Amino acid sequence: MVTGLCFITSFACAQVDPTDSLPGDPGAITVYNVQNMSFGAFSTGSTGGSVIISTNGLRTVTGNVVPLNLGVQYFQAIFDIDAPVGSIVSILNGPDAILTGSNGGSMSMHIGGSNPPSPFITMAAQPLRTQVSIAGTLSVGTPAANPPGSYNGTFYITFNQE
Repeated sequence: MVTGLCFITSFACAQVDPTDSLPGDPGAITVYNVQNMSFGAFSTGSTGGSVIISTNGLRTVTGNVVPLNLGVQYFQAIFDIDAPVGSIVSILNGPDAILTGSNGGSMSMHIGGSNPPSPFITMAAQPLRTQVSIAGTLSVGTPAANPPGSYNGTFYITFNQE
């Protein structure tokens, strides 16, 4: 059995209407990265499978991937949205991310759904922010394709204020 450890670095892009990009515009949207996504530690047998992190931070596995509790935490990505109350915000997921391993190999990560689901209406008045959780699914290959190590990558999400 092979042991793998995976961390992901996330990056967010906020898309703002050009008329909202003026300095000091109170209608602008700002996105803050609060927590990167992590799939924790796991091992895999001969056929691989997937590791799924839900929007509430629960981890499930498929195939012959075995979740390990080695003190490495797993969690969903979290972003804070600062926008005027009543703003409609939609989320556009970027392409699947490729995570590269510290000992070779690569895995594909699919960006999942969000909580609140897209599109949503911001309800938090400043200085409070609307928190958005993002789920993800990591496709794990065979031990030869995904040797043990730390895997890192970047995924892209666009938050669009409508």
